[in-house]
Amino acid sequence: MPLWGATTSDESKPKNLTAEEKSRTFATTRGWEITRPDGTDEVLVAIRNLSGGDSASVKLGAATIQQVYFRAASYSTGATGTVRIVWNEKIVPTTTGTLSVTATAIDGTSVSTITATRSGNATARNSIDYTFTAPSTTGSVLTIGAQTITQGINDVNQVAITSDVTIAAGDVVSAALVNGGSTSVVTTV
Repeated sequence: MPLWGATTSDESKPKNLTAEEKSRTFATTRGWEITRPDGTDEVLVAIRNLSGGDSASVKLGAATIQQVYFRAASYSTGATGTVRIVWNEKIVPTTTGTLSVTATAIDGTSVSTITATRSGNATARNSIDYTFTAPSTTGSVLTIGAQTITQGINDVNQVAITSDVTIAAGDVVSAALVNGGSTSVVTTV
């Protein structure tokens, strides 16, 4: 099994990284890079033309969603919550976007949908944050289901390359929580 992907059939980030490190890792024309805590980018795996658009020598296709998670383990009722989506390449949003968060009452009798809206992140990054207001019911369980984000997103420097906007069930991070985040959260007082 290879330690990282470098083809359209395997676009995986280096497999030895933690979930948090993977959230800061992305493909470029130089290879797999990571944004260090000081904000600089470092090449982890040098692979010429790993990403970069529609050139015949490019190894990866359009940017794909790799992780989706809540930025915290719980939110107070009425507080602003955040969902982060991470791609395997740097992307640029072309429109304002939304996604859906499902809120289920603790007793399971009431289910509602909350709209989360893109907050900032208009520059080239490999992630976008979406904010929402947590429901006013204590004990509501919030989840992110499979869906298509209503937003235009292009690979960085490639206006002709449309990035992945479909969240699959497997995209929601479950094994390791990134930066204290979670795959589902509960509202508290």
